[in-house]
Amino acid sequence: MPTAALLRTPSQTRAVRTREALLAAGAREFSARGYAATTTKSIADRAGVATGSFYQYFADKDALLRELAETRLSGLARDTFGAQGEVASVALPASTAKDEVPLLRERVERLLRHVVDVVIAAHREDPGLHAVLTERRHQDPAVAALWSARERELVTKIAALLTVVAHEGDRDATAFILFAMVEGAVHAHVLGHAHVSDARFRLALLRALAQIVLGRETDGPSPKKARPARKPARKPGATSPKR
Repeated sequence: MPTAALLRTPSQTRAVRTREALLAAGAREFSARGYAATTTKSIADRAGVATGSFYQYFADKDALLRELAETRLSGLARDTFGAQGEVASVALPASTAKDEVPLLRERVERLLRHVVDVVIAAHREDPGLHAVLTERRHQDPAVAALWSARERELVTKIAALLTVVAHEGDRDATAFILFAMVEGAVHAHVLGHAHVSDARFRLALLRALAQIVLGRETDGPSPKKARPARKPARKPGATSPKR
């Protein structure tokens, strides 16, 4: 097994394709077999290369899995608050009172829907690989460090959103709670045993998030106010009770 200093950094097109093929094969192997049953040989076989070629690019299967973790987690952090989900796009001029601008609420609600949809899609994309990464998080300090770094990045962006909406209270703690709500709920719904349909789950999660961020429900009709009970009609000939 080569040391890190002897690992090959691909520059030629063929070498780049070989490394990419090994990463793709590794993702499929971990997803289908789990961590323990996956070997460098099984990854190389699936990629269509010799086992010796594997060691030209990765020290072991853990090194390959860590790169998969970094790619997956970085993509999730980027996609949730990138493009249309940028926190900066939510902000309005500082001179504008937030209670007087429904547009702020609309932008925040759109961002929350985007974040929830991205996280659901990421968990559903490859449940087997996600399960392996979750398992290795508790076994491999390097994978744990990757998870922690990306979590801190997301929590920081959520805290920035709370600042934009002038959220009262401990914004850092609230940001972590919001992150944990989304990650935990989606993980249980997609990778566990779903108790409700996707539509009901998504709506309920969005309402819970909006209730914390904005103090109101979103993505659905406002609850109707209960009407006061009507007095029963008086029967013909009936007299009013004496006081």
